[in-house]
Amino acid sequence: MISVIMSTYKEDESQLRQSIESILNQTYQDFEFIIILDNPENDMHRRVIHDYAAKDSRIRFYPNEKNMGLARSLNRGLEFANGEYIARMDADDVSLPNRFEKQLDYLRSNCFDLIGGLTEVIDENGNILYKINKVPSDPDKIKKCLRYGQVVAHPTWFGKKAIFDDLHGYRLIPLCEDTDFVLRAVLKGYKMSNINESVLKYRMSSNSVSRSNLYEQYLYLCFITDAYKQGKVANIADAMDYVQSHNNEKIAKKYSESNVLFNQMLKEMRTKQVIPFISHGFELLFHSRPFLDRIRRFALLSMNS
Repeated sequence: MISVIMSTYKEDESQLRQSIESILNQTYQDFEFIIILDNPENDMHRRVIHDYAAKDSRIRFYPNEKNMGLARSLNRGLEFANGEYIARMDADDVSLPNRFEKQLDYLRSNCFDLIGGLTEVIDENGNILYKINKVPSDPDKIKKCLRYGQVVAHPTWFGKKAIFDDLHGYRLIPLCEDTDFVLRAVLKGYKMSNINESVLKYRMSSNSVSRSNLYEQYLYLCFITDAYKQGKVANIADAMDYVQSHNNEKIAKKYSESNVLFNQMLKEMRTKQVIPFISHGFELLFHSRPFLDRIRRFALLSMNS
């Protein structure tokens, strides 16, 4: 019934095991678990995955001959998929036990094509940083929200395989392959939704908060959502030219620093540290203009939800 697609690369052993076990221990058991190893030199991953595959016949393991990147690896997984539905999973996240049961029922009961769900954001050690309490579920609201950013969280995707076949899987648009897929799906008339229940624990590492390509990702997002507002699918070559011409090392550094600052503010807000929160908020106002635009987009997204 369900084909679970996961690509692994360099996740540590404990996180990889937690991720795999969270799928194997689902209350809904009728699935195949397709795991693509995108780092063929990662012997630890090979050992761990082979260990689970020897005990559970639902696991189908396919190491890449060389590093292919996330989009190509997921497309390879889709080629092997036999299920009527596709569920996405990342190798450092944790699916809640009844995720598939809830998502399958919600999607089929409402005749949706692709859905996501709420996430609990955790750190490297599994501690909850914060929870996403609400995401838009109405397809028309999602169409509006997508003008500003992604609102169907990629690691929580659950949808009909027919959509992935029709759209020929993911396009090779760096850092935004998931948003690009949803935009193309909506423009083609498919119905998106979210189940407003927690289905997954999303792991946010310190490296992901401060990674250097965040600004590049922002530029791709701007380009593809601008095309979407015009009712068009973005041209990948044009998107790459746009990012190359607008990318700047100094601006990218400031953008990354702002993201670290913003996440620190989220922690301060959660722990009610008022003075540091105000101080960092004032600093953020003058640190990165593109990051302020990202916050503006988030605010517009929330208003349209």
